[in-house]
Amino acid sequence: MLVDFLTHPSGPSVVVILCVIAVGVALVEAILPGVLPRPMLDVVSAVLNKFLLWQYPIKSVNSSNSLPTCPYRWPNGQGDGAKFMDGIQNSVAWFKKYGHLYRIWSGMSPEIVLTQPEQLQIVFHDSDKHKKAINNDSGYFMGQLLGQCVGLISPPQWQGVRTITEVPFRHQTSIANTGVIEEFVCDYFSKLEIEGNLSRGMLHPTHDLKMLPFWVVCYFLYGRLPVHMTEALKDLAECREELMRDVIKGGISRFSFSRLLPTAANRRLREFKDRWLLFNRTAEEYARTHGTNCPIISMFDAVRLGTISEDQLLQTLDETLFANLDVTTGGLAWNPVFLAAYPTCQQRLRQEMQDVLDQAAMQKYLQNPSTYLQACILESSRLRPLAAFSVPQSAPTPRVLDGYIIPASTNFIVDAYALNVRNSYWAPDNETFRPDRFLGRKNMELRYQFWRFGFGPRQCMGKYVADSIIRVTLAYLVQNFQISLTTDNWVRDEQTWITHPDFLLRCERLQN
Repeated sequence: MLVDFLTHPSGPSVVVILCVIAVGVALVEAILPGVLPRPMLDVVSAVLNKFLLWQYPIKSVNSSNSLPTCPYRWPNGQGDGAKFMDGIQNSVAWFKKYGHLYRIWSGMSPEIVLTQPEQLQIVFHDSDKHKKAINNDSGYFMGQLLGQCVGLISPPQWQGVRTITEVPFRHQTSIANTGVIEEFVCDYFSKLEIEGNLSRGMLHPTHDLKMLPFWVVCYFLYGRLPVHMTEALKDLAECREELMRDVIKGGISRFSFSRLLPTAANRRLREFKDRWLLFNRTAEEYARTHGTNCPIISMFDAVRLGTISEDQLLQTLDETLFANLDVTTGGLAWNPVFLAAYPTCQQRLRQEMQDVLDQAAMQKYLQNPSTYLQACILESSRLRPLAAFSVPQSAPTPRVLDGYIIPASTNFIVDAYALNVRNSYWAPDNETFRPDRFLGRKNMELRYQFWRFGFGPRQCMGKYVADSIIRVTLAYLVQNFQISLTTDNWVRDEQTWITHPDFLLRCERLQN
């Protein structure tokens, strides 16, 4: 019957018409999500799902079974909303439905979800040879925003960009600037006590602390800036937040032809790029004029020498300041929440700091990665990973996982909640805040049990500075304030892709 239809004179024309209709339906849904009737979208998604399963077959060693896979949904698959915005819920739901190893779709790119330490060991033992997914598997718009940043590019370009841009974030630089970070923290809290929630004995751990790491990192890059430049940077931060929301929405912006459309997102992107370039050139000129030997000078020197491109520099600076603003805030904000919920831990931490004799000893204490303070930070990040799933990356050779052959160059992501919380390694009190579990444990022991900054040489470039900021801030809070809960309902901010608390804590100054 099908042969008769296709050989009929009008058959090919009907097929073409149906294809055009299908493409039109798909475009309408991509541009205006939710407009089309669900049955129509179901048909488009089902057809594309069949195609993707054919295009990317993953079979068991004996070829008898296919890898469990989330059905594709036009146009975003499971990324980025399902993977990041709803990632905490989906981590549990997908694990229950598909098991220890399964596949999701980010756009039309397959991603293998790892949930077990043994899987990570097989995949990441050669992490230095891995490649990051192009544009984070988030599509064209993400590529225009961050596709050339150090965190998303792969060798050989990665080594050159990393060498130039990591200088202000090295371990020794972080240690040498502990005193500077202390000054920033002290000044920041002084302002909060005058004009913020803290003036009435309250603290919103996200909104109130958000800009603290931002200004510290800004100093590490540009030195001390005049007021008009810090105001310009604040305005840019607001514009940049809106652009990240555009990325997470996905839809039509995933596709390169969307650059031709007169969308608000494209207009915002052009405006941001122009302003961001102008700001950084102005910052470089300011540093040269005022004789400050800031990293921004050597970074632009590298651009002029052709060592890295201007896009790579600007997008890496964007990643460092704006993209990682949400990340560092998430890493910081849950710490006071857990200490408020566990007052015995808070008091023990306070006592540990009171036992430090003088300011010189305090700086050494803040630099020490083996304290109860650092254990509290690690335990907070274990229970509240920054994102439910890691940045996708691929291995150079095939891997056999749970009896399935995963082809080379297939992207993997780590389910951080499966690893950090549900993992039997942390039993029997997996969901309890108990910092002692980190005391005395070596990093190698935790290597495949705990996901925080990644593995190997591709670990987060800013991890040392981030930890320094969190340690100094938490130390100041605990030394000067009694923190307690105002609610048992730990709501998270639903508008951000990083896990942020969205409620107030009681934060009352101690009478010394």
